[in-house]
Amino acid sequence: MTLDQLQVLQTIVKSGSFRAASQDLHRAQSAVSYAVSTLEDELGFKLFSRDQYRPTLTPQGRAFLKKADDLIAGFSELSETATLLKRGHEPIIRLAVSALWPLPYLVNALKEFTSRYPQTEIKIIQDVLGNDEQLLNEEADLALGHVFNDRSLLVTQELFSVQMIPVCSPKHPLAKLKGKVSDEELMKHPQIIMASTGKNPSRSMGVLNPANVISVQDYQTKKAFLEAGLGWGRLPEHVITSEIKKKELVTAPAKSLKIPVHIARHSQKDLGPCGKFLWSYFSNRQNLRAK
Repeated sequence: MTLDQLQVLQTIVKSGSFRAASQDLHRAQSAVSYAVSTLEDELGFKLFSRDQYRPTLTPQGRAFLKKADDLIAGFSELSETATLLKRGHEPIIRLAVSALWPLPYLVNALKEFTSRYPQTEIKIIQDVLGNDEQLLNEEADLALGHVFNDRSLLVTQELFSVQMIPVCSPKHPLAKLKGKVSDEELMKHPQIIMASTGKNPSRSMGVLNPANVISVQDYQTKKAFLEAGLGWGRLPEHVITSEIKKKELVTAPAKSLKIPVHIARHSQKDLGPCGKFLWSYFSNRQNLRAK
């Protein structure tokens, strides 16, 4: 069985006759008939009933063609993928995405990306304060979030900023305090923080007392702990809009932080077409409006 035989079979059905198929394929009608007969001999059953004027698929032929159509479509996709890879399109794109990054911005970008580059695999690396290490270790192609550039080896572009709001449960002792509260008072209460995924232990975002913290690995858990009154902590404004409105969380008497958010890449590594598309997409501020 060959792909050519399957394509001949598909063309006969689409065109309606052996003669029309021979014209579409630019082959002699005898060559089209031979391709079908040899395929039938190999399969051990008839694909067409030749009792009528026009060739009609047998029940076995209909079942076989359904699978053949899938195989031909798969081969076409494979051929297209090979062509794109030959042109330099990346087989995989790796994005180190900070927990700060608003999820709708990423979803909207990937919708457009997958429609343009369906052959490219997308790998999302979740990150907290360590996406520069992902780039420098060549574990990621692009980084999205707050990017440290201590060694000046990265190309970065600031896109927007995220407001980190200090919050706690309405039942937490801090919620009852009025006016400004000293850091000493705040340090008496556990601060719920996101554990860094980087290897640099000195990095932190507004941690007051490292000896009195509860470390978590995602905002979902952090928010649940805050709602339960286990401590206080800062969360991105876009993450807690609903909880503040419902008064499940209230503003804690601590300073808010304004965190710049970047897109970054390694300065010594060139981006392929897929990486360049994402860089251009995120650099366009119109694509980063809330939807």
